Amino acid sequence: MSITGAFYTGLSGLSTHGTAMTVVGDNIANINTTAFKNSSPEFQDILGLSLSGVQGSNQTGAGTNVQSIDVNYVQGTFATTEVSTDVAINGRGFFVAKDPSTNDVSYTRAGHFHFDNEGYYVNSLGDRVQGFLYSGTGTTLIESLADIQVNQNSMIPPQVTTTADIVLNLNSSATPPTGGWDITDPTGSANYSTPITIYDTLGQHHVIQVFFTNVSTALTPRTWEWNAVIANSDISTGGTGYSLFGNGTLVFDANGVLTSPAAAVALHDQTAHPITYANGVGATDSTVDYTATTQYGSVSAIQSINQNGYAPGTASGIAIDDQGNLTANYTNGQVKKIARLALANFPNINGLQRKGGTLYLETTQSGQPLINKPGEGGMGTVSSSMLEESNVDLAGEMIKMIVLQRGYQANSKVISTTDDMLNTLINIR
Repeated sequence: MSITGAFYTGLSGLSTHGTAMTVVGDNIANINTTAFKNSSPEFQDILGLSLSGVQGSNQTGAGTNVQSIDVNYVQGTFATTEVSTDVAINGRGFFVAKDPSTNDVSYTRAGHFHFDNEGYYVNSLGDRVQGFLYSGTGTTLIESLADIQVNQNSMIPPQVTTTADIVLNLNSSATPPTGGWDITDPTGSANYSTPITIYDTLGQHHVIQVFFTNVSTALTPRTWEWNAVIANSDISTGGTGYSLFGNGTLVFDANGVLTSPAAAVALHDQTAHPITYANGVGATDSTVDYTATTQYGSVSAIQSINQNGYAPGTASGIAIDDQGNLTANYTNGQVKKIARLALANFPNINGLQRKGGTLYLETTQSGQPLINKPGEGGMGTVSSSMLEESNVDLAGEMIKMIVLQRGYQANSKVISTTDDMLNTLINIR
C-alpha cells in the first residue's frame, strides 16, 4: 500500500468526525426544542485492499465513514404550560397533522397546538391536527380521521324541563295549619316550601315554589299535600298572586318512610292546569320524583333538587382528558364531546424521515402508520396543559464533543505525520 493512502485514511477520519460534531451541535442547539429527539452517528470502517490473497489477516482498512445517524425516541420529561390546548403524549405514539394546502400528512410528538381563526386545531405551522369527530349530540364517535374543528362561538340549544327530583325531610312534628291549604296565602297555609327552577322550550327559566302542608294528625299513615305554584307575574294572565302549577300527596309510614307515591308523578299537567308563560310559550308536561323523601323528627330541610332542563349556552372553553377527548364547556354548565385525538405508531420508528419543525414523515422503511386512539392499541395517554421537553442530555453531549474533538485532532495528526514521512522520502539522496 502506498504511503499516500494514509492521507485519505486520515481525511476520512476528519470528515466522519466533522459530521459527528455536526450531529452533536444539532442536539445541543435543540436542547430547548419541544419534543426534540437527539441523534447519534454510527461509524463503520472502510475496507481498503488485501496485501496478499483474500484472508482477513492480510486485509487493511481505508478509513471510516458514517454508517447511519440514529434518532433516540426516548420520551422527554413534561413541562407544565397552563395552556389548555397544549398536549403531551405519555407513552408511545405521534400526533397526526395534515397540511391543508397539500394534504401531506406528518407526525409529531410536539403538542404545542392552538385554534386558528377558523376554529381548526393546528400546530405552529398551520397543519391541522387529525382526530375522530363526535356526532352533533357528542355521544357517537365517527371512526374516520378528520380535521378537528371547534366553533368557539357556537351555542348549545336549550332543553325544556321534563323531569325533576326533589329529596327533602319533612318534620314529623309539624302541626297541620288551620284552614287547610289556601293559594291566596300559600306561605301561611303550609309548613315548608322550596323553590325549583325549570326551563321552557326557549330556555327561559321560571321559578316554581313547592309548598308542603301536613294534613293529618295520625301518626300513621301521615299524609302531606304538596302544591306547586307559579307567580301570576310570570304567566300570560299577569297580576299578583299565584296560579296552581301542580299538586299531589305524600304518605309516610310510622318509620318516616315514603310509601306513596312509589314513582315519579306529574309536576305539571298542561291539560289539567293549562299555563302560558308571559313570553307566550306554553308550559310543558313534566314529572317530579319524591321517592327518597323522608319524614323524620327533625326540621324540614331540602337535601337535593335536580331537573333536566337548561338555558342555551355559548362555548366558554375547551378541555382535553387523558383519553384525548376534546370537550367543549358551555356557559350553562353543559359539556359536549367534540372530537378525540388520533395517535399513530409505526412498525419501525427509526425509519421515519425528519421533515423539520419537529415533524416526521412516513417512509417505506418506517412502514405504514398504525392509527389508534390515546390509551388504546398500545398507544400512550395524553396530558393537557403540558409539553414534552427535548430528550437531549447536555452533559452527555458535552462529553461526546470532547471525544470527537480528540478524534479529529488525532486524524489530523495522521495527515501531518504522513506528510513528514513523505517529505523524508523525497529528501533521500
